[in-house]
Amino acid sequence: MEQIAIPEVRPSPAERVPWPFDRVRSGQAEFLADAKRALAEGKHLLAHAPTGIGKTAVALVASLGVALETGRTVLFLTARQSQHRIAIETLKRLEAKGARVPAVDVISKQDMCLQPNRPEYGRAFHEFCELKVRTHACTFYNRDDSVVVTAVLQRALHVQELIQAGRSCHVCPHKVAMDAAELAKVVVCDYNYVFSDILDWTLERLGKGLEDLILIVDEAHNLPDRIRAHLGGDLSLTDVYRAIKESRDLEPEAAHQLHGVAKSLEKFLLGLPRERVARKEEFIDAVERGLRHGLGHKVTYTDLVEMVAHAAEEGVRRGLSTSLPELETFLRRWRDQDEGILRLVTPGSEGKFVIRLMDPSIVSAPIFARVHASVLMSGTLHPAEMYADLLGIPADRRWIRAYGSPFPRENRLLLVHPLTTTLYAKRSEEMHNLIAREVVAIAGVAKGNVAAFFPSYELLQEAEERVRRARLAKKILVEHSTWDKAKRDGALEALRLARGEGGAVLLGVQGGSLSEGVDYEGNLLQAVVVVGLPLSPPNLEVESLKEYYQRKFGFAKGYDYAYVFPAVNKVLQAAGRPIRSERDRAAIVLLEGRFLAQRYQRCLPTEFAPRTSSSPSREVAHFLNATPVAAAQGDETVKL
Repeated sequence: MEQIAIPEVRPSPAERVPWPFDRVRSGQAEFLADAKRALAEGKHLLAHAPTGIGKTAVALVASLGVALETGRTVLFLTARQSQHRIAIETLKRLEAKGARVPAVDVISKQDMCLQPNRPEYGRAFHEFCELKVRTHACTFYNRDDSVVVTAVLQRALHVQELIQAGRSCHVCPHKVAMDAAELAKVVVCDYNYVFSDILDWTLERLGKGLEDLILIVDEAHNLPDRIRAHLGGDLSLTDVYRAIKESRDLEPEAAHQLHGVAKSLEKFLLGLPRERVARKEEFIDAVERGLRHGLGHKVTYTDLVEMVAHAAEEGVRRGLSTSLPELETFLRRWRDQDEGILRLVTPGSEGKFVIRLMDPSIVSAPIFARVHASVLMSGTLHPAEMYADLLGIPADRRWIRAYGSPFPRENRLLLVHPLTTTLYAKRSEEMHNLIAREVVAIAGVAKGNVAAFFPSYELLQEAEERVRRARLAKKILVEHSTWDKAKRDGALEALRLARGEGGAVLLGVQGGSLSEGVDYEGNLLQAVVVVGLPLSPPNLEVESLKEYYQRKFGFAKGYDYAYVFPAVNKVLQAAGRPIRSERDRAAIVLLEGRFLAQRYQRCLPTEFAPRTSSSPSREVAHFLNATPVAAAQGDETVKL
């Protein structure tokens, strides 16, 4: 009898991507199925996925499956360097499960540079780097990095590990990362690598077109503002006088011309009665009125731009840290950018000229139109339709999904005090006192750390004075607007130390460095108090944005998109700080009665439904002293 050979059935590349944890948890399965299907069909999945659902694992497993099937590359885009670590840790878990995933973690060129005395200004650094490379003066860049590139692709490395490898071998870490990225299946990098003017450079280094990419946009609620910020700019008289000082020894003619420009701009600003929208020609005319004859002819605006550029290049050549490249960028941007641009002018000797990009879709829409597919995810991507609108993702390619929290609801107390508000018309001594009393009372009944996040530093200071007078038996930590990463990390360490000593009270600001993008792991916070609703003041910039949205998206969406949803998003971000795993247990109290009104209730996600309480501290005390609800049998605490 003739034997029939049975062909070996090999798993598809997608099937060879393991799940990085012991099991797929409740809620993850639905998200994972949606992500796989959306990416396979070339769609853009906008996922409102609460903390703990495991967004990073879902997005990487789903995108890698499609990338391996189709030969594409996954770009995992983050807003903060701290979020790189979560992605790399997930890739390390995949490797531990047997997956072979060449991956690269890369941050900004400036932050990876090994050159001593590099310029501190971003644009000046890039000029400095380009000059070093162009003149073959960077020994790190010139040295062969092929051995390090090969090593980097063997296993997932955190960017600091990659930098150390570059330092040990005396090669440029950023060049190593980008050389490796061409061969990688996953590149973890900042938004700017795609959504900025370095996109063409990124694609060239990757050796890919946009259609060859799958994008994962982490904390996607940040993307519209990041795009706006990248293409905006301010110019004050102080900036011009600094440029004069810096250019005197670099390009005397530029300093001479800028002196006249400064006087002309100052006269213009002092003559203005109020802040207003500016016309492009007004600034250009004011600049040209200050220009003098030089080099045998009347100097023009374009001539000035070239002079400033030459002075900036000379400063970089001499190794100086200069702001002249930023001035050149502003002058060019004011002259050349028009679509979706708002120009403002603020009067007085401390006045300034302002450029704002109102429409981020000018940058993002062409990108989303060409990339193969994407996953945009955040615990506060709400409403996802707004972000799709703002980013220019068309209805026929967008999938909008919202997923429930995997954590036991009984482990979160969510209250709103009906009598408290930061509504401007109701601010008074009595209201400030009431808010401070509630913060003190909640902090007093908690045995551990408590954080209170305010709409502004002004309101934080009002509360701080009153909280200190209460003489709580807790250390008080107060966020300041000047805090950098070291200060933020120091505050987190202080909270860890205080936890065993009765706890501390952290006073911070919604939208600040401690209310978003920071993990208070291990139930570091027992309670969070979110004070007020941080609606932007109705200034000219926000009003112009509202009117732009009304024209583009309809009257009803204008106010919501410009004012309401950005404020609610900051509240949700602050409220999401304390519960980061199934075992965490915390009380969240909103000191803002407006959340009981339909106008604002409709803006909250369905899983975020606070209950009214006129005595939240009493309920918080009872909740914190009650027996916690255990996670389901076999659940694993996972922070992704």
